[in-house]
Amino acid sequence: MNLRHLHAFVVLAEELNFSRAAERLHVAQPALSQQIRALEERLGTQLVDRGSRPLRLTEAGSYLCIEARQILSSFDQVALGTREIGLGLRGWLGIGFTRSSMYSVLPPALKAFHRAYPNVELKLFEMLTEEQTDALHETRIHVAIGRQVQAIAGCTTLPLLHERVAVVLSPDHPLAGKKSVRITQLANTPLVLYPKHSNGLYSRFVESLYRNAGVTPHVAHQAYEIQTAIALVAAGLGVTFVGESVARHGRSDVVYLRLDAPLASQTTTLSASFRSDDTSSHLQAFLKCLAPVL
Repeated sequence: MNLRHLHAFVVLAEELNFSRAAERLHVAQPALSQQIRALEERLGTQLVDRGSRPLRLTEAGSYLCIEARQILSSFDQVALGTREIGLGLRGWLGIGFTRSSMYSVLPPALKAFHRAYPNVELKLFEMLTEEQTDALHETRIHVAIGRQVQAIAGCTTLPLLHERVAVVLSPDHPLAGKKSVRITQLANTPLVLYPKHSNGLYSRFVESLYRNAGVTPHVAHQAYEIQTAIALVAAGLGVTFVGESVARHGRSDVVYLRLDAPLASQTTTLSASFRSDDTSSHLQAFLKCLAPVL
């Protein structure tokens, strides 16, 4: 089955007459009949009732006509987009991002880029930092915004934002009224970790805060994303840690406290990573939109 056969069938379905359909397609009627026969053999079912006058589609033929129109329309859109991208008339930019980046660097960069390049299609994919490496290598995205702490082979990583970590507590926690809190004071409070991933970079960073303070954390819950973790804290199920940018846009049903720890150990970095050999002009333009926070 190919697009030419589908197109021929749709024209026949519109005309319900082999002669008129063949004329529209600029082919001989026997050739059109052969194409429809080949399509029926390929699908293993009859598409038109040739014994009726006028010609009538079978139930299977009516279904195929609807689906074929959608397939042909989608292909036309893909073909047009591909052609315009090749000619430089439009383009696309794939961005993988972590949820926390939406609280700081990403929204203003997206706004500035879209204002300057309205014809460039932005494809946004929320993903864990750990998932971004594969997405870059498989060229599913052009740039990854996340908390990369390890070098990615074949990629360049630029720091965007250095920020302190804030402690998230429920309002009724005994330490909620403090201005700051030490890890040792949280030794008996269950820990809510995120993201739930076998190689979670941010969760390992949080665990290192405890390790550096000589405390073994009691991990009571693991969440897939940041808002779920905060909701568990609001329910009184433990404590979690977020970047200061998240705390500034935080929920009102939890308390955010400064972490009392050496600055170097309590700082997390949001970075932009991209393939070093990617010469896309749209990528370079987007990186410039991120420049104010570099």
